[in-house]
Amino acid sequence: MIRGLSRRSTNFKLGRVGIPSHLVVRYKSTSKDHEKLKLDSSTYEFIKDDDFGSSVSSDASSLPFEMRRHGELFGQLVRSESLKKDNNLNEIDEDYVKRQNPEYEEQMYDSPFRNEDGSFIKGDTAEEARLHDLTLVGRSDRRVTILPYEIANCINNNILRLVYPDRLREKAAKIYQSLNKDQIQNAPETALDCDAHIAALFLQDYSHVHQVLLELQKRVGKDKFNPKSVLDIGYGPATGMVALNEIMGNDYIPDEKDAYIVGRNNFEMKKRAKIILSRQINENLTEEEEVEEEVTNDISEEQNVKEDGELRKEVESETQEMEENEGELEEEEYIGPVLTSDIKLKTKLRDSLPVTKKYDLIIVNQALLTREFNFPRDIDINIHMILKLLSPGGHLVLVERGNALGFETIARARQIMIRPESYETEIGKIPRPYIKGSKLKPQKLKKDDQLISEDDIKFEEELLAKYEREDEAFEQELNDRYGKPSEKDLKFEMEDSEDFEVIPVEEEPKLGTESVDFHLSIIAPCPHHGKCPLQLGDPKYYKIPSHKHRLNFCSFNKTVERPKYTMELKKGRRLSTAWDKSSEDGFGIDKLSKKTLQNLEGSGRPSGRNTESGSFSYLIAERALNDVETIKKIESDREYNTSNKLDLFDPTNWPRVIDNPTKIKNNVKLNVCAPSANIETWQVPKSLGKQIYHDARKADRGDLWALGKKSVIVKNQISDKAREKLEFLSKAHKKTFLKEQRKKKFKKIVSSSENAFEDDIVTFADSLATSLESSKKYKTKGKKAGFTVNPTDYDGK
Repeated sequence: MIRGLSRRSTNFKLGRVGIPSHLVVRYKSTSKDHEKLKLDSSTYEFIKDDDFGSSVSSDASSLPFEMRRHGELFGQLVRSESLKKDNNLNEIDEDYVKRQNPEYEEQMYDSPFRNEDGSFIKGDTAEEARLHDLTLVGRSDRRVTILPYEIANCINNNILRLVYPDRLREKAAKIYQSLNKDQIQNAPETALDCDAHIAALFLQDYSHVHQVLLELQKRVGKDKFNPKSVLDIGYGPATGMVALNEIMGNDYIPDEKDAYIVGRNNFEMKKRAKIILSRQINENLTEEEEVEEEVTNDISEEQNVKEDGELRKEVESETQEMEENEGELEEEEYIGPVLTSDIKLKTKLRDSLPVTKKYDLIIVNQALLTREFNFPRDIDINIHMILKLLSPGGHLVLVERGNALGFETIARARQIMIRPESYETEIGKIPRPYIKGSKLKPQKLKKDDQLISEDDIKFEEELLAKYEREDEAFEQELNDRYGKPSEKDLKFEMEDSEDFEVIPVEEEPKLGTESVDFHLSIIAPCPHHGKCPLQLGDPKYYKIPSHKHRLNFCSFNKTVERPKYTMELKKGRRLSTAWDKSSEDGFGIDKLSKKTLQNLEGSGRPSGRNTESGSFSYLIAERALNDVETIKKIESDREYNTSNKLDLFDPTNWPRVIDNPTKIKNNVKLNVCAPSANIETWQVPKSLGKQIYHDARKADRGDLWALGKKSVIVKNQISDKAREKLEFLSKAHKKTFLKEQRKKKFKKIVSSSENAFEDDIVTFADSLATSLESSKKYKTKGKKAGFTVNPTDYDGK
């Protein structure tokens, strides 16, 4: 056997496709038997460079049949010195000798999960090939998300390399601290804020949006998913648009692509968005569009002139240096600033939301809530503004952080869209009317089978009289202007003619007074339109330190590969130590010795991997078509919604696995969000079937489960009594927190040294007076007392 074969060798490849290595006979080539090999060369098959994946060097090593150490492929084959002189074997170093045992040729691809050529019958991996067809349909994407090399490289070379590394790491660490404390992203303002935002958050934000858009594409259908107008909303550099471009491919050219970067001072982030988007082929404009495009972005020219002038000088000087060194090296990657004013993109970067446009796809990436204390007001306002822009048949994608605040934000947006509290007895996922966004407002008239009071009759009579008065007034106005028409005038021109046949015109179908032309339904992750069983309604309940109830929320994980710039960011002492929040700097670096800090510099996190995972919460909603037939069908389905049976062939009705399965002997427990609008534990034992039991063991959080269960345990939702107790504990926790804060301030005053009271008593008294005057209680009492003098402006005269 030839030793030292790498993962690119055929031995390894045959093992991956299910062929045992002992079925392939390999012969060791030595200087003694090269004549035999030369004479019997017709029995051998040469596998060229394609099997290795890349070319190998033509410089042979002096060590026969050993691995070369530098500059070549790991584990490649080399010739002995005698063969090298005769040039009989391995004339080109990219060939090697292989002969198959003919006895086992027919058994090589004898597998029920593979085709004759060795490819999988279904799925992309050996694990997916063994799953049931329905399991494969409901399976979420398990692949590690990889940021395209061109984008990762431009972030590293053209954005982050322009910043001093220590300042960038310090700012990124503060962003992580802020996320840990406030659980929400903030709008970056300065150039350093934008760089730190991209370095710290862009990678995971991209992976989350990429995963959710793949889910939408799978549910709609890869052939059908082709939005013609797209709007991306978020704090980052058009992250949703970048992910969509990668999923749709280079040929994706919709009619309209807009990206709204949230924040008033979003100029710096828009520049970085242009740099990143320019690395995608489907963002390039055609020749006709370049001629028509005079101003592509909303970036003001006044802000551009000065900065672009400086950039042009830097770029020109750097390009001159590169031209001088052109003869030494081949093409090198450009490192330095980029003139964003010269970049023209298909995507328009906006400063505000449009008013009149409609979009087939709207992506909102962590931009529904600006401050936690504005919950839920910000969500209500923002979701109403966004839904006005959604076209009939369009989709809305919401992505938030996978923490308690992000989940409650998503749950609140879902509640506003489908109003589950108004349809408690409804079964299935019938699209819900969204009255606020509808052009047709339903009249408040009761049905025949409902109880009618005298006030209802009076309201109907007044409404009918109002319509009659309007008709009479309009008819009188026409009579006064043109005179009263005669019977002859009322007849059509050819009504009495025998030459023409009168055919009655079919009236177009019209909607009733109770109809609404704006309906929404949830595609993922919820398998029902009922009330969310995990929603508490307020994120403050999750901050209570101790209570009997375990508060869970819905979130999912995604693994992403770290590019070079992320690995460089995580190096150094600031991001390689466990943060000590009690220290003055918030990191604990000041408490470490110099030797420890020197050992940490440049080492990164111990035992670190080249991947990282992050959690996210999401929601995918769809607006139904607003034609008359569709609306009437929705109304009919709602009126005759008496069956308890669901369409089990529709993946949107399958339960969603919301936690990692518990695997015990001959049994699997799946915690699912069921179509019954409850959190349930489904028991899938081995007795249910070999295939079902196998698939249950391979299930993971985020998958849809379609193969049933043996038994079920329904988990109780939080009761109103428990909710009241949580409210009481929350208020008590807030009071305790404020009391502790006051104690800390008091301790700082009383713990001052005795000399401070004697020597600098005036300064100490001034500090106490200043803190008192700046307090809210002092200002409130001053307003009530009618003080007209501002204490801060008073100079003592």
